[in-house]
Amino acid sequence: MTTPATPSSAFDVLQRLRSRTCLLAAGLALAVPLAACSMFHSDFDMAVGNRTANTVSVFANGQKIGELGSNLTTSFTLEESPTGHTTIDSTGGPTSPIPVAQVTVSVQDMTTGVLSSGVAATLVKGVTTYVDVAPCVLIGGGSAPPCVSVSGATTGSQQPCTFSLSGSDRSFNATGGTGNLTVNTSSACAWSAGSNANWLTLVSGASGIGNGVVVFQVAPNTTGQARSASVSVGGQTFTVNQTA
Repeated sequence: MTTPATPSSAFDVLQRLRSRTCLLAAGLALAVPLAACSMFHSDFDMAVGNRTANTVSVFANGQKIGELGSNLTTSFTLEESPTGHTTIDSTGGPTSPIPVAQVTVSVQDMTTGVLSSGVAATLVKGVTTYVDVAPCVLIGGGSAPPCVSVSGATTGSQQPCTFSLSGSDRSFNATGGTGNLTVNTSSACAWSAGSNANWLTLVSGASGIGNGVVVFQVAPNTTGQARSASVSVGGQTFTVNQTA
């Protein structure tokens, strides 16, 4: 025997459709705040060594992550949203995608209040990024900002990354010009370059993983005096001289 449909059946179906629509909308609304939660972040390791005479504050993307006394080294864990992935492991071979993030690192001298320039750093999951804070020489006197350079090292049993800098563009006349230097390191080592003078600017190749080339620009010298500045990468310096 077939039971005839009641007049309310169509209404019931419509109600069920409305309920499912509401649940779907609620789920979409919930996904929006979840996108900003830590489930979409990764932890990245960074070690900072301070070779200056004063305590410094350390910043990543403009946010203070801690302070560090003179001639000390400490480690920090940064929670960042990955900006991409690398498929090269610590030996230079292929691997499953590893999260990568980009941050800008800077420090402030707590005694003088002078803030360093920001240096771009590539963070790799499972790789410790090393930040070297060294005293800078300011030609003309005054309080010099700390000089910041960045390098990377694999964790575990791997040895810390080592760097060397080479290039022939070390001397310029008063007119200035463009030069470049080569960064030599192993394929899994991340690094960033920094300049300690505003007349020596980095044009391209300011950061990378493995070997790379940094292109820099020397501004015209209108001071009437010879001057020197340097580009730092992984604790190594490349000095550039300019005549009057």
